Amino acid sequence: MEPLITKIIPTLIVALGGALGASGRFWVREYLPSITGTEFPFSTLLVNVIGCFLSGMIYMWLETSGTMWSSEKLLFFFVGFLGAFTTFSAFALDSLLLFQQQQMFKLAINIGGNCLLCLICVFVGAMVGARIGTN
Repeated sequence: MEPLITKIIPTLIVALGGALGASGRFWVREYLPSITGTEFPFSTLLVNVIGCFLSGMIYMWLETSGTMWSSEKLLFFFVGFLGAFTTFSAFALDSLLLFQQQQMFKLAINIGGNCLLCLICVFVGAMVGARIGTN
């Protein structure tokens, strides 16, 4: 078994990425409602869609270009930054609140939008990343 000390640096790398991802999500949550002028949880949808797109794009770009990221960069970006930036826990809570408020149309849009758009974006992101990687 590895000594615990060997996990400190990777933990700090994930924590730094997570701090930046969570901060990005915070800024989107704070300012998007004033732009959209609605109480619909667009901020959660937006960060999930962007995060899924970036996840697919970067993953496929790395796979197809032969570019190698260190384990530290992978931990920072995928586990730390994207893990904190995207927020399916907030999506689930938003959905519960819409359900409790009996806002069934908004609930359906929230669930469908997050699931469908995020799946589409991870595939589109993967295609963009593959194209970038082969150039």
